[in-house]
Amino acid sequence: MPERSSSAARNARSAAPAHDSPTPAEGGPTRRRARREHSDLLETRILAAAIEEFSEHGFAGARIERVSAAAGTVDRMLYYYYGNKERLYQAVLAKIYEDMIAAQRAFVTPDDPVEGMRQLVMHSWDHYHAHPHLVRLLMNENLLHGRHIRQSAQLERTTLPLVQTVETLLRSGQAQGVFRPDVSSEHVLMTIMSLGFFYVANQYTCSRWLEVDLMEAVRIEAWGEHICQVVLDHLQCGQQGAKRR
Repeated sequence: MPERSSSAARNARSAAPAHDSPTPAEGGPTRRRARREHSDLLETRILAAAIEEFSEHGFAGARIERVSAAAGTVDRMLYYYYGNKERLYQAVLAKIYEDMIAAQRAFVTPDDPVEGMRQLVMHSWDHYHAHPHLVRLLMNENLLHGRHIRQSAQLERTTLPLVQTVETLLRSGQAQGVFRPDVSSEHVLMTIMSLGFFYVANQYTCSRWLEVDLMEAVRIEAWGEHICQVVLDHLQCGQQGAKRR
């Protein structure tokens, strides 16, 4: 705990000219700001440790004491910030959704709908294989029938920018006559997500069955190209789609 200032010291500071007292910009962080920064860093460490713990052990198997040890703090601090294990788990889900939404918002949609769809597929795939914790946590939440997402008002209100981006690209391509008019944006979205999600979720068993390492860089790149081809072959009209086969 910070040492209390003496009465004389307090009086001396109050008697000094205002310009002698450093502003936060001149004198660096105030104690309040320093405490806030320390608190933010601690919360960041707790969330990072909790993401690892819940993705590795699921909600039922995760242990608060392992999270606090990995975060370099004590159990009571986790309860201070989050109240209980369930709220910590909801905070973890909120964090991975936040990161996924931020990545989707960062996508810049090209004017050309075909190139745009290709880039969107690769952008989505890059996020999946670079964030295996996301896949494992969503697998666990689906095993729980989405219970914690339903109980979180923040997560219940979450919408993915990817949904609107797919819709925008699809409508643009249909208006230009390069995408089939009978294609559902819902099916396109689910195809993009499922082909990426399945690969990461089943990497260990499929690697064993195929006797290869599916997470090798060359195979990851090839799978991204495969998703692009599947999606664009499905979307493109007549000879345009046939040329890709």
